[in-house]
Amino acid sequence: MSYIWMSLAVLFVQIFLLDNINIGASVALWMRPMIFPLIVLLLPMHWKMIWVVLAAYGVGYIMDISLGGEGLYVATLLPLALIRPTLIYLIGRHSVDISDEKHILSRLGTWQMMLYIASALLIHHTLFFFLEALSFSHFGQVVLTIIFSMLLSTTIGWFVVRLFISKVLVR
Repeated sequence: MSYIWMSLAVLFVQIFLLDNINIGASVALWMRPMIFPLIVLLLPMHWKMIWVVLAAYGVGYIMDISLGGEGLYVATLLPLALIRPTLIYLIGRHSVDISDEKHILSRLGTWQMMLYIASALLIHHTLFFFLEALSFSHFGQVVLTIIFSMLLSTTIGWFVVRLFISKVLVR
C-alpha cells in the first residue's frame, strides 16, 4: 500500500503542480521537471519484469491521458522499466538475484542512489525530449532542455526518494 500512496502522491504533484507552474515562456522551454519516472524506479526489485512493465505502462497511460501525451509518456517509461535492473547492477555493483533483490534500494549508499536516480532520469529525459522534438534541427536547444530539466528533476526527486526510503523501504 505504501507504494500505491507514494505513486499517487508523485502523480498528483507532477500533474497538478509541476506541469502547471508558470515561470515564464523562456524559462519553461529550458526547465520541465518530471518526477513521475521515480514511480517506476522505486518499484520493488523483487517484482517480476512483467509487473514492472505493466506498472510503467499504467503510469505512462495515466500521464498520457492527463496531459495529452499521445503515447509519449508510455514510450519513454517502458525502456526505463526494462533497463532498471541493469542500472542497479552497474551503479550498485550488485546483481539482482532472488536472494539479494528485496531491499537492494535501501542498501545503496547516498551517492549510489543519487547516481541511480540521475542516470535514469537522464535516460528518460533524453528519450522524452528527442521523441517530443522528432527533429535534430534544434539539437542544441533539446540538449540544454534535457540537461536543465534533468538537473531540476533530480533535485526535486531526491527529496521524494529520501522520504520514500525513510518511510517505506526501512520498514
